[in-house]
Amino acid sequence: MTGSSMLCVNGKRYFHRSSQKQLDLSIDLISWLATQNSFPKCYWEGKDGMEVAAVGSVLTLNSVPCFAKENTSAARFWGGHAFSPSISAKDSTWHTFPKCAFFLPQYELIRTKDVLMLITHAINTPIKQEPLLHTQALSKEHLSLKQASHLPKQEDWHQLVKDSLTKIQENLFEKVVLARRSSYTHNTSLDALEILSKIKNEKGIRFALQFSEEEAFIGSTPEQLYTRKERHLCTEAVAGTRKRGKTKKEDLELEKELKESPKEQSEFAFVKTSIQEGLQLLCTNLTSELQDGIIKTKTVQHLHNKLEATLLDGIDDGQILSALHPTAAMGGWPRNGALAHLLEKEPFERGWYSAPIGFVSNEEASFAVGIRSALVEKQTLHLFAGTGIVRGSSPEQEWEELEHKTSQWRQL
Repeated sequence: MTGSSMLCVNGKRYFHRSSQKQLDLSIDLISWLATQNSFPKCYWEGKDGMEVAAVGSVLTLNSVPCFAKENTSAARFWGGHAFSPSISAKDSTWHTFPKCAFFLPQYELIRTKDVLMLITHAINTPIKQEPLLHTQALSKEHLSLKQASHLPKQEDWHQLVKDSLTKIQENLFEKVVLARRSSYTHNTSLDALEILSKIKNEKGIRFALQFSEEEAFIGSTPEQLYTRKERHLCTEAVAGTRKRGKTKKEDLELEKELKESPKEQSEFAFVKTSIQEGLQLLCTNLTSELQDGIIKTKTVQHLHNKLEATLLDGIDDGQILSALHPTAAMGGWPRNGALAHLLEKEPFERGWYSAPIGFVSNEEASFAVGIRSALVEKQTLHLFAGTGIVRGSSPEQEWEELEHKTSQWRQL
């Protein structure tokens, strides 16, 4: 099925052609994406079960898509932006990643339930021929990673936490999320999609984003920043951490400890407050679950609460992202004081770590928070993890939490 429409986005108009074709074959989308030579590439496996492999770009935007009222296109743009898109980078680690980019792919393979669709896009030109639908075998061998170099180092981490606690005591902010970058080397070049195929998606969002052959950002995050369907918005608060127990009894004991910890409850309250205050001018009927729950991955468990709202007319996804990112779970609270502290003290470039990643169309949008993630750069695997610092935080315990959050990668 082929169609055409008028794409009116970010103040410009385009003639958008697209074709849709249902495919009667079984194909691994990560393996297919690995065979493609075009960039950018994006892989997405959402909480709703939708799986997408997108490649090539017929139109790339350097800001969040905003659709005009006369838009008739259902074009879906994939991408996101850096944690601090307006701030100069601290180092060159993310040198192939733009500060912000959303692209309309040339090809999208989309699997929903048992249905596989191929969508081909074109802007102001005829539609090109379909891509080859072959795959390549991905290695199942374990990674052989050499000892990591941490930034900050453990002794510097202790001082950073202590400095942050002093700022909290001085009431400059109430919470700050400190992060660590751990860089592991491998004997040979690493294949990002091969690594991604080894990671299990445990009711979260598995993703990959790659703008060139040199670097790729991959992860499996438990945290959804938000989803939007028309004017209906869903988001969630996630904070507080305990490791998973080795037995069911130990796991429940750790869950109980998490729920009853004043420190964790305080940290979680900041996250809920940051979301509620961020959204209050953008929506009506903002509600949250009456009782906080628990969300669990293979290695850790967190406090969780779902929030829903109705967006006011005229609110676009750029405004939603500005209101929600970064939540207190990624930056701190109050936001300005915590981010100023991170800008001054954090010794590495976050890039797209803990930043919004996902898709935007006129009808809907979905963004993940880019945590439980890694940047693959040639023979190096950069692992990122963060932890919330509040009154009562211990440098030793927070370092241990970082170890738990990155443990799945070291077991691949």
